[in-house]
Amino acid sequence: MKVERVHITEIWPDLSHAESLIRRPLLATGILMIILGVIAILLPFVATLTMTLFVGILLVVAGVTHIAHSFETHGSKGWLLRLIGGILYALAGIFLLAAPARGMVTLTVVLVVLFLLVGIDKIVLSFHLRRVSQWGWQLLSGLISIAVAIMIWLGLPETAVWAIGLLVGIELIFNGVSMAAFGLAVRERRPAERTA
Repeated sequence: MKVERVHITEIWPDLSHAESLIRRPLLATGILMIILGVIAILLPFVATLTMTLFVGILLVVAGVTHIAHSFETHGSKGWLLRLIGGILYALAGIFLLAAPARGMVTLTVVLVVLFLLVGIDKIVLSFHLRRVSQWGWQLLSGLISIAVAIMIWLGLPETAVWAIGLLVGIELIFNGVSMAAFGLAVRERRPAERTA
């Protein structure tokens, strides 16, 4: 069955007034994501270590923030749960910072699950966008996310040293291509609009 191609503004009419505002940011963000993805793939261990340490720092900061907030609201409903949650966040962050090698394996498992879920979400979204000329990029991005996640899972724990960097790099590249293609789809005009 042949699917009729339409302009993206027929699916989301609100975009017709915002095309000039979103076209360049979409393209620029897509290109930046592609560049960062290439760097992550070329230096996977550095990217993996950086991501592990970055998540560790984020968890420590989140933990300290939760702990401070629990003391500010001491005596109110749920303050003890906030305190316990903050301590757990901080401990998880300290674990990642103190033992980044072990943290890489843990984060790789979490990231594999995340990529599987994101891949499924992208595939579902691509079928909603199949009347848009660039919908295939979204579908391809979802399939790649799932395939790479499965490959990394099968290679654990050895793949954890470079897995996060590779996964993030591939995901950044395909998201960047998808975003840039989406920006180009916004830029396209229907024949009636070109003659107007």
